Amino acid sequence: MKANSVMKVARDIYIEQMKWSLWFIGIMMAVYIVLSIAHSYIDFSSANNLFLFSAGSSMIYMFVIGIIAGATFLPQLIKLGITRKTCVYSMAVAALYLSVSLPLIFSLLALIEALFSGLFQFSIASFALYVFSIFVMYLLGWIINIGFYKFNWMIGLIFIAFAIFTDYIYALIWSGSIVALYDFDMLFTETFETVVRYSNSSFLISSVQTLLLIAIMLIIIRLLTKNMPVKIK
Repeated sequence: MKANSVMKVARDIYIEQMKWSLWFIGIMMAVYIVLSIAHSYIDFSSANNLFLFSAGSSMIYMFVIGIIAGATFLPQLIKLGITRKTCVYSMAVAALYLSVSLPLIFSLLALIEALFSGLFQFSIASFALYVFSIFVMYLLGWIINIGFYKFNWMIGLIFIAFAIFTDYIYALIWSGSIVALYDFDMLFTETFETVVRYSNSSFLISSVQTLLLIAIMLIIIRLLTKNMPVKIK
C-alpha cells in the first residue's frame, strides 16, 4: 500500500463528502439566521454564535455520514481495483479531514458574525473537542454500518449496543466538558470556554485517552473489513 495512493483516494472521498456537507452548512446557517431574527422578537435561549450552534448538529450529521460512507465508498472503490486496506485508510483520512474542516468553517463563519455582533467565544480546547467528537461519531456510524452490512440485522443490533457503550466511554473521558455537546440547555447557556475547565495536564490526558479510543475503533474497523464480502452491482 502506497501512501500517495491513500492520500489520492482520501482526497477524492473528502471532496465528495464536502459536497454533501455544503448542504448541511447551508441549512445550519439558514436555521441559525432564522432563529437569530426570531430571538430579536421572542425571548428564548439560543447559542451565542454559529460555532456553538453547530456543535450538536455536526455530531449527528457525522454519525449519519459515517453510516452512509461505509455502504457507499467501499463497494465503489473495490470495483475500481483498490484494496480494502487502502479503502479503509483512505476513508479514515478523509473523515479526519472532514472532522477538521467543519469546525474550521463554522469558526470562520462565527468570526465573520463577530464583526457585526462582537460576540466570539473560541479556544484551542473547544476546537479540539469539536474535532474529536465529530470524528468519533463518524467512526461509530461506520462501525454500525459494517455490522449490518457484513452480518445481519440481529448482529447489527449488537453493533448499535457497542456504539452506545463506546459513546458512553467517550463521554466519561470528557466528563464535565462533553456535556456541552450533549446537553442542549448547557450548549445554549454556556460557551465551550466556560465548560472546558481542565488544567493543561487534564486536557492532555483526556486528549490522549480519546486518541487511544479512536485507534481502537480504527483497528476494529480494519479487522472487520479485512475479509468482508462486498456487494458490487
